[in-house]
Amino acid sequence: MKRKLPHLLFFLLLTPVLFAQEPVKPIFFDRDYFETPLPVVLDNLQEHTENLFFYKKEWGIEAFLVNAKQGENAIEYIENLLKNYGYSIVYYKDLLIIVNQEGLEAYRYEKWEEDDANLNGYQLIGAGKPENSNLPVTLSGRITDAGENEPLIGASIQVVGSEEGVVTDLDGKYVLKIIPGKYKLLVQYSGYEPQSIPIQLINTGELDAELFNETLKLEEFTITARSQEISVSEKIAGREILDIAVIKSLPTFMGEVDPVKSLISLPGVSSVGEGTSGFNVRGGDPGQNLVMMDGAIVYNSSHLFGFFGAFNSDLIRDVELYKGGGPANYGGRVSSVLNVNLRNGNSQGMEVQGGIGLISSRLLIEGPIKKDKTTFLISGRTAYPNWMLKQMKDPDLYQSAAGFYDVNFKVNHTLDENNVLTFSGYLSEDNFEFASDTAYVWKTKLGILKWGHRFNNRFLMQAQMVVSDFQSNIHNTEVNYDFDYQSGILNYQGKIDFTYELGAAHKFDFGFTSLYYDFNNGEFTPGRENTTSQMVRIPQENALESAVYLNDEYVISPRLSLVYGLRVSNYLALGGSYFEFDPDQPRTPASVTDTLAFSSNEIAKSFFGIEPRASFRWLATPSSSIKLSYYRTNQYIHLISNTAAISPVDYWKSSGYNLSPSIADQYTLGFFKNWKDNLFEVSVEGYYKDIQNVVDYKNAATILLNETLDADLVQGVGKAYGAEFLIRKNRGKLTGWVGYTYSRSLRKFDQSPFKEEKINGGSFFPANYDKPHDLSLVMDYKVSRRFAMNLNFAYSTGRPITVPVSKFQFEDILSVLNYSDRNQYRIPDYHRLDLAFTLKSGLKKEKFIDGEWVFSIYNVYSRRNPFSVYFTQRGNAFQLSVLGSAFPSISYNFKL
Repeated sequence: MKRKLPHLLFFLLLTPVLFAQEPVKPIFFDRDYFETPLPVVLDNLQEHTENLFFYKKEWGIEAFLVNAKQGENAIEYIENLLKNYGYSIVYYKDLLIIVNQEGLEAYRYEKWEEDDANLNGYQLIGAGKPENSNLPVTLSGRITDAGENEPLIGASIQVVGSEEGVVTDLDGKYVLKIIPGKYKLLVQYSGYEPQSIPIQLINTGELDAELFNETLKLEEFTITARSQEISVSEKIAGREILDIAVIKSLPTFMGEVDPVKSLISLPGVSSVGEGTSGFNVRGGDPGQNLVMMDGAIVYNSSHLFGFFGAFNSDLIRDVELYKGGGPANYGGRVSSVLNVNLRNGNSQGMEVQGGIGLISSRLLIEGPIKKDKTTFLISGRTAYPNWMLKQMKDPDLYQSAAGFYDVNFKVNHTLDENNVLTFSGYLSEDNFEFASDTAYVWKTKLGILKWGHRFNNRFLMQAQMVVSDFQSNIHNTEVNYDFDYQSGILNYQGKIDFTYELGAAHKFDFGFTSLYYDFNNGEFTPGRENTTSQMVRIPQENALESAVYLNDEYVISPRLSLVYGLRVSNYLALGGSYFEFDPDQPRTPASVTDTLAFSSNEIAKSFFGIEPRASFRWLATPSSSIKLSYYRTNQYIHLISNTAAISPVDYWKSSGYNLSPSIADQYTLGFFKNWKDNLFEVSVEGYYKDIQNVVDYKNAATILLNETLDADLVQGVGKAYGAEFLIRKNRGKLTGWVGYTYSRSLRKFDQSPFKEEKINGGSFFPANYDKPHDLSLVMDYKVSRRFAMNLNFAYSTGRPITVPVSKFQFEDILSVLNYSDRNQYRIPDYHRLDLAFTLKSGLKKEKFIDGEWVFSIYNVYSRRNPFSVYFTQRGNAFQLSVLGSAFPSISYNFKL
């Protein structure tokens, strides 16, 4: 091939600064420089080095000023200085040549043309001459499981011999910005065989990779959803992602994996106690968490009063939690966002898997409808605990019955390389019959349709339509008192999200969402034999919540990043009827002055919210970072409850004429550090949160079937603050973490001038779920490749309660209890130890059944943790423990 490069270079280099022509050696400044022109520095270097520089005088490099210290590496300094002005240094035949953009492109392209003839096993990426050889080009692609074609979230793509590298996103995709040239890429994911890929990168291009399960690998490994340095490099503060493999390794209750309960082992996440639905994040109540399944809102995140999770673990790809509200594309709750992402069906072949336990079983079938084009996935679960209830000695329990089932299905169809359609559905039903006369039934229905479109490698779109329906029913068959009660919430949602990458520094997410609500706040229907009761129906409410958002992931420098955005929301309360109250009296049914009635879909009240978000990350070193964030979020719907945990009689109510939206401002500051090549991970994160318009109830309030409910609700302010500590070991036979949280969650209701509408005299008091100390210990010990032991220990301060502090006699009533201020006492502290033992099947790669036995013991030392303390009419206290003994279980999980 004809060599054009020397002719071009010597044409450019008309004015040389002459040095002796020797091989390039490290050059160091022999003096300090301050605002010194670059040519002067080059002249000075001539006297102390044996190198030759060339440059073109008319480029005016005398305007390039040097500020350097004696002993600094001169070549590195000059290279960095020249980059700021679009120039570079080319090493050519032992010469140091300063070139402009045109010269650099010519040099590189000539070299690539010579190398193309002999790639020596290097994979050629890109085509043609690069647009700008002085700047990085984009290498993008997708990392998947070779067996199931599922995306690997958090897989690491590292440039060997440098600090350049990225991790894949939730779709297994990555984007790496590097200068064109020859590289070796190392693709890794824990539990999979790493892959080394040599490439010759010429221009922007794509590189996909498939990794194989590390079935027979001898050394131990830790399964995790993200690369082990992600806690340091993660740009969004408060974001946690748990892979389902990690969740399945934790000890379970009755052998059933619950992803939501598994989150409680993380700092900043807690629950009220055993047998409770929902969870609490950084001082928020369960109704302040946005829980989603593949983007669809789930209003009931558990089965059977919280003993089982609502999500089938076999379907889950990962669980993503934002403890601070998340980026601007999320909204509607003031505490946290939890998105349970489901995987697609196997695109290569049919597969069956499931599990059989003492009181529940599950089955999943998946495979291709058309290979590499259309996949399906369908699963079902059911529970059968009645045989266990029949063994109880308490007549109220052995006469009771319980059970649940849920069904998932998902179809994924690839129209072409730029368009994907997904349709998924979910159906569940719980039932619990107490002492043969009262039946509680919960039903959830979800339908999700998604369309993903790629305009080009930098511009993506996803549109989705969602239907979500949750209904709660109580059916009583007691003679002369039979009735039906129902409440619920139905919503329809449309959403369009766009992602656009603007160069290497900016990734924009923007879009629009609209959500229509239909609230059923309660309907009571007496039975045929119930002649003493009348039908009660609380007026129906409707609402429309819409929002637009813009989010920018801005990489300021390799060390600095800023994820910032703005969400603008609007909420319209539609139709319904509202009461006006006399402003000079406390709100009661007697102080109602007027009733305002609105026709269907007529705007009764409008609310507008501006929600800025920002998360700043500074990489202090390659293994440590500092993160600072601020989130503002608005919540327009409220969970009405007079219990510490979610119960069957709770229901959702719209903001409206007498109820304002809740608004939260959260601030966080954290330090993250990894040691010994990411073997150990340590983090400390503090937070402070202010909440406006939190909702609570007056003393002696009526929550159910109350037509003047607005009179019994009060709104005030809340604050929550705390510090979260985490120490994690990522590799080796023994892995796990210790998490500790110190936190407070306080409420104050003093906005009304009337004593009856203040709680505790208008002073701050602990929220129902305020637990200052919370400690979790999770350990996983791999005895061998087939046998593992798991341990989970939890400790927390007892939650607040209200107790009688005195009693007196009034006329014929022998004992009248006088209660303390609200939540001024606490139940005893909570602690529990769980163990699990897992025995996997043989290690042959080719086997008909891949199975494992799991034996677990929940509450090993039979701690009678109190759920609450109750008092008789005479003031005698008794403690309720939901699970007061050890619960062993055994289950068998299989995969065909």
